[in-house]
Amino acid sequence: MEVMIYSEDFRIFRELVSAAESLKPDRISAAVIGERSFAEEARGFCDRVLFVESELDYSPSEYAEMLYQAVNSSDPQVLLVGGTAKGTPVAAMVSVMVGEPCATEVTDLKLTEEGLIVKRASFGGVAISDVKVGKRLFDRIASPKIACIKPGFFTPAEKTKNGEIEKIKPEVKKRVEILEIREKEVGEGFEDADIIVVAGRGVKKKEDLSLIEELAKLLGGVAGVTRPLSADLHWAPNWIGMSGIPVKPKLYIGVGVSGQIQHIAGIRNSKIIMAINIDPQAPIFEHADYGIIGDLYKVVPKMIEILKS
Repeated sequence: MEVMIYSEDFRIFRELVSAAESLKPDRISAAVIGERSFAEEARGFCDRVLFVESELDYSPSEYAEMLYQAVNSSDPQVLLVGGTAKGTPVAAMVSVMVGEPCATEVTDLKLTEEGLIVKRASFGGVAISDVKVGKRLFDRIASPKIACIKPGFFTPAEKTKNGEIEKIKPEVKKRVEILEIREKEVGEGFEDADIIVVAGRGVKKKEDLSLIEELAKLLGGVAGVTRPLSADLHWAPNWIGMSGIPVKPKLYIGVGVSGQIQHIAGIRNSKIIMAINIDPQAPIFEHADYGIIGDLYKVVPKMIEILKS
């Protein structure tokens, strides 16, 4: 059995390698679109790299055509795609081309006698569902089962191979003209952080985030927020949680975080969870290793004072 992987982001590409290895395939192949240097790096993680040389700017329809050509050149039974803003639409279009469904927001997967079974969030992250992707795995060998893997749920793989590179010349015409590119505002690098301090609804004003940032800095970590502070109040460009950025630091500290299930699902892989909340009934205490019941405006300054001394 062959599993093919594709992502435009190299870190996520390495996570896909780990996801593919969990299925214990006979061969792992990779589709690389664009730069030869990416293909050279990818060969250290795969048995075979299908390099689609192209100078076209990113366009979902055009990249889907190129990925489809790579799939036809290798005949994988499973196709894993990075669940990013660029990867997900490409995977959806390829699924139409091959005639198989595409599962998105996948956090885990396994092979059974019935085929590919994936775990994904349902009902806005309130529940985790087991979903069978397509028909039985080997019913239609030419049509791979497709899953978009949510970033942050698999540990990036290390180099263990020296695969061959096969070049593919795409037959794709440019359909979209790029008029302007604007960089999206992004937050701290949460994926690699060992310590993350997260502000929740208990923080009353945007200016008060400086307390959270100072605490995080003193601990050698980064500061983040929950979904309401980002999506509703626009205090930060992104948020920590199942619907935002899932994390797995060595230490997570939730400050004024109530602990709704969508947020807990995104931090549950943290090694140690600490919570600071004035409400002793806050749901986050059910998941915390350590908890402080108290006013964050008294607790956090005291912690900062102690750390500075």
